[in-house]
Amino acid sequence: MLSQPENLPSVMRRMTAGQMLLDGASVDRVAEELHLSLATVRRYKALIDAGGLDALRQLGVGGRTSVLDQRALEWISAALQGSARAHGFDSDAWTNARLRSLIETQFGVRYSRVYVWQIATNLGLGHLLSKSRR
Repeated sequence: MLSQPENLPSVMRRMTAGQMLLDGASVDRVAEELHLSLATVRRYKALIDAGGLDALRQLGVGGRTSVLDQRALEWISAALQGSARAHGFDSDAWTNARLRSLIETQFGVRYSRVYVWQIATNLGLGHLLSKSRR
């Protein structure tokens, strides 16, 4: 259901950078091609030099731990796969604002529009959120 960390775009880009470095690409080239800062690529190179791709793979994905646990995420997934109307909204469509409201009501936490989109995307359900703001 949830994306595994190794499948996140940021981790995939990091691993691509690592492979490019191992294949002999310069720090400058990797930074330019993958739109990474030179400092980031240098840090990746130092990790690879010390422990190979496994050292780079061990690097965390950042951010604080979500208040929502696996059970909460499963509940959100089930809600998104059903009708918004079933949760008191006036139509079946899910929007970011509706999901934000539902999460706040159900779990008592308020998240940004971007983070709510990320939750839905990580659940593989981002496509269910319409572009409407209501």
